[in-house]
Amino acid sequence: MKFHILTIASLLSGLSSAAATALAARAALTQVTNFGNNPTGLGMFIYVPGAVIWSPGIIVSLHGASGNAQQQFQDTPYATLGEQYGFITIYPESPPGPWDATSAKSILHDGGGDSQSIANMVKYAIATYGADTNKVFNTLAGTYPDIFKAAIIYSAGSRGKIKSMYPGYTGTYPKVQLYLGSKDTVIGSAAFNTTLAAWAPVFGYDTTPDEVLTNNPVQGWTKYVLGDKLQGIWALNVGHPVFTQGGEDMKWFGFAA
Repeated sequence: MKFHILTIASLLSGLSSAAATALAARAALTQVTNFGNNPTGLGMFIYVPGAVIWSPGIIVSLHGASGNAQQQFQDTPYATLGEQYGFITIYPESPPGPWDATSAKSILHDGGGDSQSIANMVKYAIATYGADTNKVFNTLAGTYPDIFKAAIIYSAGSRGKIKSMYPGYTGTYPKVQLYLGSKDTVIGSAAFNTTLAAWAPVFGYDTTPDEVLTNNPVQGWTKYVLGDKLQGIWALNVGHPVFTQGGEDMKWFGFAA
C-alpha cells in the first residue's frame, strides 16, 4: 500500500541562583557551553521565552544538513510559540552541518554519537529549568525513548528495527508523526513507507491505516492515521524540506487542543 504563566518573578523565586542567572538571558537565543558530556562536539543554543511557565516543556529543533542553529531559530515558529505556550526550545548545532543520524554511534542509546550529545542537552535543560520530563519532544525517539515523549519527523526517515536502537528497553515508546514531500529528492519519497513500516510494529500496528484524511492538515496533503501513536503526512508536490507546521505541532505535542 502507498502511505503515500507563573510570572517570571515567581519562577525565579523557585529556582536556584544558577538557574536564575540562566533565565536572566531569556527571550534571546543563547549558547550553552557546559551542558555535560558532548562526545561529538555539538553546539547547544537555547531559547527561554519571557513567558516561560513553571515546569515547562522542551522542544528540540534540529537544523537541516546545510543549516545551523541561528537559521533554525529564525526559520521555525517555535520561539514565537514558546512565548504563547511557555515551553523552552533547544537548537543543537552540528559544526559539519549534517547530523550523524544513521551512524552506529548515534542510533545506539549512549553510543557516543550526536544523539547522545543532544540527549545531554535535554538533561541539562531539565535540571536547570525544572522542566517537565513528560513534555520533552524531538526526533530522537527511537534512540532515546526514555527522554522524548513524542516526535515529529520532518523530511527524514528511520531505517531498520526501532527497538534495536536501545537494547533491553521495556518502557513506552513515544508517539511519532512523519512529514515527507512527494517531490523530496534528498531523502527520497520512498522513506515515507519505510519509516512508517519501521514504527508500526513498535506500537503493535500493521501498515494499513485506520483513517486516510484528505486535504489534511493542508489542502492537497493526505494524513494517514495508523493509530493514536503513529501518523504520516504525505505533502503532495512538496520538495525538501517540508516546512514546519507549528499549529499542528502544538496539537501533536499536547500544548494545544
